[in-house]
Formats: sequence, structure tokens, C-alpha cells
Amino acid sequence: MNNMIGKVAKFEIVRQLKKPAFWAAAILIPLFIGGIYFISFVFGSEDVNMNPTLDENTKMAITDEAGILGPEMGQYIINGDKEYGIQMVKNGEADLYFYIPADFVESKKVDFYHISEGLDLFNYDGNIIKGILAQNAAMKVAPVDVISLMGDFEVVDNKLAADGEDANALGKAVIPIAILVVFFMFIALFGNRFLMATVEEKENRISEMILTAVSSKHLIIGKIIAMLVLGVIQIVVLVVPILILVFLNRDNAMVSMILNSIEIDPVAITMNLILFVASVFLYAGTCVFVGSLVSTARDASSFIGPAIIAMVFPMYFMQLFMLSEPGAIVYFLTYFPLSAPIALMLRSSFGTLGTVEFTIGLIEVTICAVIAIRLAVITFQKNAINFESFRPKFLKK
Repeated sequence: MNNMIGKVAKFEIVRQLKKPAFWAAAILIPLFIGGIYFISFVFGSEDVNMNPTLDENTKMAITDEAGILGPEMGQYIINGDKEYGIQMVKNGEADLYFYIPADFVESKKVDFYHISEGLDLFNYDGNIIKGILAQNAAMKVAPVDVISLMGDFEVVDNKLAADGEDANALGKAVIPIAILVVFFMFIALFGNRFLMATVEEKENRISEMILTAVSSKHLIIGKIIAMLVLGVIQIVVLVVPILILVFLNRDNAMVSMILNSIEIDPVAITMNLILFVASVFLYAGTCVFVGSLVSTARDASSFIGPAIIAMVFPMYFMQLFMLSEPGAIVYFLTYFPLSAPIALMLRSSFGTLGTVEFTIGLIEVTICAVIAIRLAVITFQKNAINFESFRPKFLKK
């Protein structure tokens, strides 16, 4: 039995891997993401130094009527008034001229004068004076004041639950949300292929020939395993570039905050992974079951629609799942077989699912997955040579 299932799975995997369309679909999204990142990196690098900063060849003059600047800036301070400084710019004696009025504290304004010719968009940056004033202020205060003024310190956010325990909601949700996203990707990338796995032989009218060498059980289980392996390959191809981008941007404030907050709970992670596997088998069994009932891919696509809608239905009630006290709709979607996988993943992510409820839901999804695959095997065996538009057989006459 295991040998025959392995042969079917190997045949399907090799056949799909040889198709250019499989690899095109697998690498298209990563290439798209990488292209966007590359473009943003290139253009971002070009934008870094668009505004020239003060260098040794730049002649700058400052009129400080407010008396803010200390002696360290004496080389730039002039004794003349505003009109005198403007004339220096016109005569070429100064490239930049800043006028700090006496009422600077009230007006919070500094006048900036320089020569700008034609369409030179990237001329001198008036923010140079901000850097000078900040540097001047830093020299007058203690290090602790500099830290306070510049905001150069970290705020450690410690969230506590009502019972006083640490409530790291974000850290606990990262892995369940990641598993939910992968499950969505699996549905999006391989939903149609599970249908094709059973319909194509019937549509080509070679199913009766295949069943002379392989039993329907071995054929269906082998195809499901093959599709699961191919799904894992395609998801890995998609996820690896994303992980690389996360690693390259690990110093980003938002990325660093999320990475540092991740909470590793082996029991919770294991249960979520088991739920993911059971959910994938439930989805695969449902698709194969529908495919075994009909004769063409067109009919299969029509009938699988309601099942997919039911499976993603919890997403329409996202706000209800975020409430600390789940309502009747949330409980119904949690235990309705087709919607249970995503409902359980959402509640696990938002921390509203207890261990007992999770265990009950996991057992239900697993049992339904076994039933779906069993029904798929039986109906495929009954309808393998049924080529009518939609008159499935469930029992032998």
C-alpha cells in the first residue's frame, strides 16, 4: 500500500516539477517583491545626499541678534545687520546667510538667503542652521539633558494583563499569524490544483485505465501527498525571499520591535502547526471530493466556490474575533467544520482561545479531514468512469 502511494506521489511531483508553469508561478511573486525592493533601494540611495551639506569651501555668515550662539561659532557670526548680510550674499562674500532675529523665541523663525540660479532644485539646504543650533545647544547642557532633548533613548513597553502577568500580545500572535498567512497562501496557490488532481484524468477519459493498475485509495492519497509536497516547495520559494528581506531590515525600528517581541511557546507552536496540517488536509480532501463528483474542471470550479467562501468566512467578522469575549457568531464559526481552521487560527492569534477549546477544535478539524478524504476516495471510485455533466454516483446499483 505505502509503495503504491509513494509511486503515485513521486509521479505527480516529478510531472509538476517538469512544467515551466509551476516554476513560473513559484518565482513570479518573489521576483516581483525583489524587484520592488531593488528599485526602492536604488532610488533611496540616490536620494540620500540630494541636499549638499556645509563643507570647508562654503562661505557662511550669521547675524545672531538673539544671542543664541556661543563663541565656538564666532567664525560665522558677523556684526552687521540683516541688510549687511544680504549684501554679502549679493557681492559673493557669503554663499549662505542666516538671520536670527531678536524675537527668535517668540517668532521661531530664521531667515535664510543664498543665490539660486535657473532650475537648480537641489541647492543649499536651509536646515543647516538647525544642525548648528542643535549642536550649539548640546554644548550648553549636561549629557543627560542632551539625551532628553534629542530623544535618544529607548522606551521599553511592558504590557500587563488584568491579573498582573506579562501580556505580550504581539509576541504571542506573531507565529500564529504567520501560520495563518501561510495557510492563506496555500489556498491561493494550490486551490485549483487539488481540483485538477482528480478531474484531469476523468476529463481526459483515462481514469478507468489508471484504476486497472492503482486502486482509487492509493491514487487519491498519493495525489494529495504530491500536491502537499508541491505546495510546501512553492511556499518555501516564496517565504525565503521574505525572510531574507526581514533579515536585511532587522535594524528597522518596526521590524526590530516585532522580532524582539516574539514569544516562543513550544506547546502553542506545536498545536498551531498540527492545526495547519489538519486544515490543509481538510481543504485538500474537500477539493478532491468535489473534483471526484464532477466530470470537468469547469463544473468543479463552480461547486468548490461555496466551500472556499465558507472556509474564509471568518475573515468577514475580523472585528468580532478581536473582542476579548467571543460572541455567538465567533463560536459558531469556530466549530463549523469548513470555517473552523481559520477561526481557530484567528482566535489563537488574538489570544481568545483556551487550551480546551483549541484541543476540541483541533480534534474536530482532524476528524473532518479524514472524513473528507475518505469521501473523496469513495466518490472517485464510484464516478471514475462517469463522464456526464453532473450526475454523481454514491452507491453501486
